[in-house]
Amino acid sequence: MTLRRRVLIASGSGFALILLGFVIVIIQFSSISNSQSRLDNVLLPASQLADSLILAQTSVSGDLSDYILTGSDEALASYQSSLSTTSSLESSLIGVLGDSDPALMALVESSTAAQRAWVSADAQPALDAMADGKSAKAARITNKIRASSAYDSMILATNTLQTEIENQRATTVNNVSGSARVLGFLLIFGGLVLLGGFTAYFVLFQRWVIYPLMDIRKDLQLATRDPAHTHPIEPLGPPEFITLAKDAEGLRRKLVSEIDDAETARKGLQQDAPLVAAVRTEMQVDSRIHCPGVAIAGLASNAEGSLAGDYWDYVPLDDHRVALIVADVSGHGPTSNVVALRVRAIMKAAIAETESLEQAVKLAAASTLTDEHFVTAILMLIDTSTNSIEWINAGHPAAIGVTHDKDDFYLDITGPLISALGGTWEVQSHPFDPGDVVLGVTDGFLEGQALTTGESEAESASIARMLRTLDAPMRRQPEEIVHRLVSHIREVAPRWHSDDTTVVAISRLD
Repeated sequence: MTLRRRVLIASGSGFALILLGFVIVIIQFSSISNSQSRLDNVLLPASQLADSLILAQTSVSGDLSDYILTGSDEALASYQSSLSTTSSLESSLIGVLGDSDPALMALVESSTAAQRAWVSADAQPALDAMADGKSAKAARITNKIRASSAYDSMILATNTLQTEIENQRATTVNNVSGSARVLGFLLIFGGLVLLGGFTAYFVLFQRWVIYPLMDIRKDLQLATRDPAHTHPIEPLGPPEFITLAKDAEGLRRKLVSEIDDAETARKGLQQDAPLVAAVRTEMQVDSRIHCPGVAIAGLASNAEGSLAGDYWDYVPLDDHRVALIVADVSGHGPTSNVVALRVRAIMKAAIAETESLEQAVKLAAASTLTDEHFVTAILMLIDTSTNSIEWINAGHPAAIGVTHDKDDFYLDITGPLISALGGTWEVQSHPFDPGDVVLGVTDGFLEGQALTTGESEAESASIARMLRTLDAPMRRQPEEIVHRLVSHIREVAPRWHSDDTTVVAISRLD
């Protein structure tokens, strides 16, 4: 995943969480505010008015009884004042409750109706009797069961109203308390989420950006400080950094190639320059192979100037077969290179003409009868129709193979080295399926690993381990395999140019 996409996903997720938390907090706060407003502006005043209404209704009944007993104008005035107070309290209750709670409004109306019923059944008939001077009749009216029942109904209706108001008030208080606790929990949780988000952002930023940049910077510094600039720049991190590291590695490889060319050119000037240029051109190999199912790439480094005794080459035979040669002539310099040119030409011609690896080696050996040099070589014939590889190894280091299942195999020696002594060579075969890769090298490449054992088996096993670390797509890119292995070996090699070095990778494609 690209760094940009990671940043967009992280930012989008963080923004979505913050927005969601903000909406939840706003909703919770609004709920608390509405409940508290109803509690302060409706239920608490209504509760106080209901308490006062009960006291006023009780006072009305008492003042009426005093007036009937005493007949005094003060008692009558007190009754009329208490009755007016109840009416005023009922109006205030209606004004406070408004249309916010139809159930409470119904209870207020029930209390008012019950009060009117009491006045009609008890208070008004008794007052009429008192106005006629019939106090005994007024007392009888007040003591009737109907009057007592109307009074009880009035007090019960008002008590029911007061109880409902208190119940709603207690429920609202509990809701406000619970919502406040939830809001506090949300704020604490939100703070922890923000803290965790910032921590995760810091950790991921370090992992995705800082650490890869530091590693690439370290590789760049090591490649710069190394006089030979052999330290490879490993691609790592998000795709943008991988692309950056690959570009930097390509630049390093280009610079190293230019440095090597300059060094060999400087040494070549000490030899016969025109001849050196012609020989060097002749030894170059165009690896743009025309054999479907096979990819080949190689690299050669010279120990002295531009002339080398190591070489590699290939011969396309048809659409299914290609032959590969990796050889090493003993010694260094112009004489070894002349032998290499001759043996290379003979082997290529023999393979192209006879398609026989054994015949090519025999003719090459016959050409060395008067030479002081000997030649080691490995000749391979890859056949994509049979998924096999045949080889002759004439005293050469074993070619190193790794299958698509990451099992290693070796194309070991099958006969003596090529020299005036002659000999016999056996052709052997091994499966070579899609996804497999074979590496042909000369001894200079193996010995360049600076292993303390100095044993070819250990050196080959070390290279096989490196090949096994490559994933399947990478094993299908022989040029990249060669560059990676050479970069690794050159970094640890104490004397890279002390011997001619050649490495060739052959990948079996699908």
